Amino acid sequence: MTGAEKIRPEHRERAAFVYARQSTTLQVIHNRTSTERQLGLVDVAVKLGWAKNQITLVEDLGRSGKFSEGREGFQRLAAEMSMGRVGAVFSLDASRLARSSADWHRLLEVAVLTRTLLIDEGTIYDPRDPNDRLLLGMKGTMADFELVWLRQRMEGGRWHRAGQGEYRRPLPVGYVYEDGDSARIVMDPDEEIRRAVTLVFERFRQAATLQDVVHHFISNGLRFPSRMAGRLEWRRLNRMRVRQILSNPTYAGAYVYGAQRDEVFLDGNERRRRKKRLPRSEWPVMIRDAHPAYIIWEEYLANEKKMSENSARRSGAAPRGAVRAGNALLQGMLLCGRCGSRLIVHYSGNNGRYPQYQCRKLEHEQIGERCLLLKTRKLDEPIVDLIFRLLTRERLIDATNVLATLEDQRSSVDRQWQLRIERARYDAKRAERQFDACDPDNRVVARTLEKRWNERLTELEGLEHEYEDFKRSQRFELSDIERQRILDLAGDFPRLWRAKTTEDRDRKQLLRLLIKDVSIRAIDVPRSVIRASVLWHTHAVTELEIDREEPKSGGRTSYRVLGTTAPQVAATATTV
Repeated sequence: MTGAEKIRPEHRERAAFVYARQSTTLQVIHNRTSTERQLGLVDVAVKLGWAKNQITLVEDLGRSGKFSEGREGFQRLAAEMSMGRVGAVFSLDASRLARSSADWHRLLEVAVLTRTLLIDEGTIYDPRDPNDRLLLGMKGTMADFELVWLRQRMEGGRWHRAGQGEYRRPLPVGYVYEDGDSARIVMDPDEEIRRAVTLVFERFRQAATLQDVVHHFISNGLRFPSRMAGRLEWRRLNRMRVRQILSNPTYAGAYVYGAQRDEVFLDGNERRRRKKRLPRSEWPVMIRDAHPAYIIWEEYLANEKKMSENSARRSGAAPRGAVRAGNALLQGMLLCGRCGSRLIVHYSGNNGRYPQYQCRKLEHEQIGERCLLLKTRKLDEPIVDLIFRLLTRERLIDATNVLATLEDQRSSVDRQWQLRIERARYDAKRAERQFDACDPDNRVVARTLEKRWNERLTELEGLEHEYEDFKRSQRFELSDIERQRILDLAGDFPRLWRAKTTEDRDRKQLLRLLIKDVSIRAIDVPRSVIRASVLWHTHAVTELEIDREEPKSGGRTSYRVLGTTAPQVAATATTV
């Protein structure tokens, strides 16, 4: 072996470390020759004069050499070298020890200080020798650059195919590739999966909140599909999953690649990775109408905008809280249009005779003056008067007609239940066929298949009972008597509101059934008014302008309705 004269007695008195590494598990499984060559360096160490009990084999199989983090074998080797216990390090080549120039040169520095030799299959290197160190430095740099070069070639091919919309990547649930080798994306042939995905978009189109979509699925006993390692699982829907679906442009028929960028950062002394989502304007590849869509592109943009608005509206605002005693009717429903916080109710005077709405967040944080302070009747009277004006006989007739829409929603949910039961029946039939095809003399297999068949039948029976219970709990039809009672309420509502038997708690509860939030802001130019935006549960918004001047004795607060904005919903394409 070249350079054998560089081995001195002091080297043989210390331990010899044989370092074996392969980058991936697949290489370990399929490239056994490389592993055998690395492990064969133990025999090379014996031939060079080290006793077997002096040789330590260190393995980092299935670990990348790009970083030292996560490589316990390399870290142990470096620690033993720094304590002067290692006489020689055996490795197949420089790339096995490190694919990072920084890690490689640090290792060389330690080897120089501790007089450690580096040995491969054919050559012995002494890092203290200038020529050997120059050669080792070049080998480490080449090993580092080789990884970069290979990555660039792979990424170049990947980006080329992605630019044509042909690079295959994991698809969201609801989509599959047409066949094993094709890059053509099609909708999942499973109708239950398609209907579940469609139902998410339909519900958000009506409710425009993530929580309502989740509540709709849970309250109706519906599940949502997930594919884990190619296996289909049905799970409970959650807010994060709904957000992922609504923000995924694939469902709008767009082929997108490079929407996320990997970033490496230091967390203390550890190197970590994270994915950063890029703005839409910076997406490298975005091909519209590349495959069938669940929604049109305009609805995808509207959904993103709505989710952003929902987050912005809730930022800094505490929950409304439960209805409490007191005559401040809008308690817990008011949002400050200046800082986004919820207004609180402050009672002053004897026995709290003078309630006020106030927001003092900026004042408490010493970053500004008090946002708002106004008497409760300044807001309560106009809002209640607005309710009286809206709850007319004609509007209540319209409300009863909404039941037709609810019936359509019930039909959609019912179809999802039927598909679920159909899948359960198929599973039971398949278990029955497997049992029938089994040799009855093979009792071990027969018992297992019979047990599986019984389990599927039990699941089907339980699901059918659950479906019947669900149908009994859902009733949207109104009788003629019930419709007449609703219409009679239009004439009786003001009297009912002012009745002595109606408590403030009841009035607050009724307002909460109609109104979601009220955002208010004081405006002093050109005159002193309160601008109120009433967000109804239908997601329409009514704008009010309320005078701040005190009315004359016995008068009511004057206000003007600036207009009502209906919720904007983009047209959608029927996909299933």
